[in-house]
Amino acid sequence: MGKINVRKRGKVYEYFFEGAKVNNKRIRISKSGFRTQSEAYQYGLKAYNDYINGETMPKETQMSYSDYLDYWMKEYFSINYKYSTAKRYSETFETIKKEIGKYKLCALTPYILNQALLKLYQKSGTKESLRNYQKVIKSSLRDATNYFGFIKNNPAGRFTNSKSSII
Repeated sequence: MGKINVRKRGKVYEYFFEGAKVNNKRIRISKSGFRTQSEAYQYGLKAYNDYINGETMPKETQMSYSDYLDYWMKEYFSINYKYSTAKRYSETFETIKKEIGKYKLCALTPYILNQALLKLYQKSGTKESLRNYQKVIKSSLRDATNYFGFIKNNPAGRFTNSKSSII
């Protein structure tokens, strides 16, 4: 691990460096498509620093929130919650997917979530439904951050369940 290398591949440049060994096999981290050698080196330097500081995120970060909810339901929710709870929340999952499922998981912000919850509350009109939406969103994003590591910061981390505010 250490040195950032740059090489020409056809008409473009590529940076690469060695990552930590996995099962005693070397791991090479690289990216190609840069127009100049200097540009490739600069991006390689940033990528290396992010790698060293633990700031690289898995590719799953780019998945939509809808796809993540399906993944979370399969890999976490259905395993850790009772069947009756999972069945009761299935309609909640579908409603949330229709409202904010189109956003990438990494693009969700507290503002987007608040606006979505306002719309969901206006459609349902019940505080119980609102609490169910809040629970699903908060716990799914908490697990995306803490359990799976798909995102760095939980956009629903500071939400409260107070009746005076939507979130």
